[in-house]
Amino acid sequence: MHHVAIKRFMITIEAPAWKDFEDVELPRSPAVGETIETKYGTCLVTQTEPSPGTAPYEGKIVCRLP
Repeated sequence: MHHVAIKRFMITIEAPAWKDFEDVELPRSPAVGETIETKYGTCLVTQTEPSPGTAPYEGKIVCRLP
């Protein structure tokens, strides 16, 4: 049996006229250009940033609606 560590990330979801946030748990941070499932559907990752070692999140992800 394989055990995969799940990490918490803060996602910023951007659209032309608004911005929203979502907490997600993923096995790894996605790369820029990959897609990610959010509460609004599939979004394109535009930026990732690791968090400092003591932060409650593994990192931040910015994505946009297609």
